[in-house]
Amino acid sequence: MLEFPSLVFMLVYWALIDSVDPCIFALFVTILISASLISVKHAVRVGLAFISSTFLGYLVFGALLRFLAGGLPRWLLGLATLSYGLITLAHSLKNKEVSNQLFVCREDNMPCRIINTLKLYKISRPEILPTVMLGFIASFTLLPCSAGLYILFNIIMTEYGFLTWLLLSVLYVAVFETPLILILLFFVGFSRIKKVSEVLMSKQRIVKIIGSLTMIAVSIYILASQQSF
Repeated sequence: MLEFPSLVFMLVYWALIDSVDPCIFALFVTILISASLISVKHAVRVGLAFISSTFLGYLVFGALLRFLAGGLPRWLLGLATLSYGLITLAHSLKNKEVSNQLFVCREDNMPCRIINTLKLYKISRPEILPTVMLGFIASFTLLPCSAGLYILFNIIMTEYGFLTWLLLSVLYVAVFETPLILILLFFVGFSRIKKVSEVLMSKQRIVKIIGSLTMIAVSIYILASQQSF
């Protein structure tokens, strides 16, 4: 088992990598633009509703991952995450460097295909309840597409008690939500936040490559540590 400080460093690093997803950003901005036509305060309320619902939904998704991981052999989980990492790495290397424009959802990006297939743009409304529902839907459809390290995190956390998992998962998801919070701050007038987001988005390809390599390395370690494999 890893020491608590090492766990915290690991989850913050992984959560930041997982959080870079221009498609969910584009969906969030669409919601904010619609809500801002009513008022800035309303946009803030709707934005907070989306962030809160995706926070809770992603936490529930993590609990489901923990439950499923606890009932499967470690070597099988290691193989699954290794395959996931290799596919993500190949996809990241294959794609050319993308534009660093904010909130651009590319058609060759899997989450964007899900958005279009489920017609989530049409579901979005500038009201609180539809936004909360959309946040939950996104937590189980869009967010898992870039959740490789979150899956790996929950596999590792099967070695720890539920309370430890809950505490660290709350921290993981809070860090994961940071870009959405930055976007909301930018929308209500904190223009300096835009520079932070631009830097983050301009490095999205290298971030995904680093995340894939990290996942591959940890998966190989999991497989190597299983004597029964």
